[in-house]
Order: sequence, then structure tokens, then C-alpha cells
Amino acid sequence: MAAPEQVPDPFVHAGPWTEQDWLDLPTEQHVELVDGALVMSPRASNPHQRLAYRTWGALDAGATVGWDVLGEPNVRVGIDRVLIPDVAVIARADMAAAMNDAADVALVVEVVSPGNAAYDRILKPRLYAEAGVRWYLRIEQDGPVGHLHELDGASYREVAQGPVVGLTAPFPVTLDLPHLAR
Repeated sequence: MAAPEQVPDPFVHAGPWTEQDWLDLPTEQHVELVDGALVMSPRASNPHQRLAYRTWGALDAGATVGWDVLGEPNVRVGIDRVLIPDVAVIARADMAAAMNDAADVALVVEVVSPGNAAYDRILKPRLYAEAGVRWYLRIEQDGPVGHLHELDGASYREVAQGPVVGLTAPFPVTLDLPHLAR
């Protein structure tokens, strides 16, 4: 009897990962690329998914002409750096593309979960800021409470905080986070 055929593990890899290596991974995985290293996250909890999805819907409903609101898009924030925010507002997103350049992204939204809190509070904002993404909205599920940050030079400055967050750019919209989390 012949031995079963060995299926190669797509995560076995020698050396640093490139963006092309990352693009070749199975799409069902939630994997980001930071400086040649893979950062894996489990699928989000139901409350996280509901809040992210409803935030996407509220932003999409308020979007003006020229803006696309996408859930979990791939965003290139540098060489061999690809992040997947929960939601992003992108100027005229190319719907045939697998990748969005940070230069086209006006706002990213990250809903913080216990397993990724430091990543969403510390590393991701730094990488988004270095890439020039103007607005960063971090949503803490406890409350929930939004923390809206605007790019100020090379880092973010918090400009609004609370359970209800009003954005004036890239288009005006008010996010009532407790209502969205229900």
C-alpha cells in the first residue's frame, strides 16, 4: 500500500517572508506581514465581528462619492508590511486588486480584542502613521469606546474619545458605538 501523498505546509518557509510569499498563502488565514515576519491572529469573536461589521455599515452609509469602505482589506504600509484593518476608508479602491496602498487609505478602524490589544494599541498605529494614513480609529469593546486619532507629523494625536465618535473627514459621520454593538 502506498503512503499518502504529503501536502506541503504553506507556512514552512526559509528566510524572511516577502509580500509575494504572503500573497501566495491560503486566503482563509488571518495573517499580516510585518518586516518579513508573519503575524497570525485567530478569527475574531462574535461581538468583535458584529461591532466591526456594523461600524463598516455606518461608515459605508455615510460615505460620499469617491470613497469606498471595505472590511478587512489588505493594506500595504511599507516594503514587506501588509496589515489587515477591521475596516478601511479608501479613495476609489480598485475592486479588482488584492492590495491597497496606504497612500489611498484615509481611515483605518481597529476593534481591539484581548488577544491583540498591544498590537492594535501600539504597533499598528505606529505602522499606519509611518505609512501616512491620516485617521486611525481604535475601538475598545469595553463600553464600547472609540479613540479617534489624526496624523500629526510622524505620529497620531487623539482628537476625540467616547462612546459616540463624530468624524468630519474623510466625510461627516457619527458612530454611536453602544448602538452599533447591540
